[in-house]
Amino acid sequence: MRHNRLYRVKHVREDGWLSELVSMNYEDEPFNCIHTYLVSVNPGKVRANHYHKIKEEWITITAGKIALFLKDVISGDVDKIIMDTKSEKHEIIYIPPFVAHAVQNISNTKASLIAFSKNPEDKEDTIPYEVSNDPIWTSID
Repeated sequence: MRHNRLYRVKHVREDGWLSELVSMNYEDEPFNCIHTYLVSVNPGKVRANHYHKIKEEWITITAGKIALFLKDVISGDVDKIIMDTKSEKHEIIYIPPFVAHAVQNISNTKASLIAFSKNPEDKEDTIPYEVSNDPIWTSID
């Protein structure tokens, strides 16, 4: 049997893990035209809390239930989206530049999501922003 294996680094932290799946950072065809990574979020933990000046992202849930917190850092507009794999509809959410975002696992089991972007990870374009701790969320449900 002939087959190929692609190996990826698994970046493990106390709040979960992240692994790039498809990325132009790798030479493997046909997966070198978009940056995609799988993110795991442990129960009750929050990931991200940042925004990008250039990078656009699309995210979709793959396991569990998360709250996605979004805040436009220019206009101040906010949104909170609950994503649950048990929902009837499966959503892919677009996150444009200058929209701070964070995901919180609101289930008792691990949650995971996939993020897609045309740009690979760039630490210079990832600006920390504590969107999940904003008091506005107590009035939005």
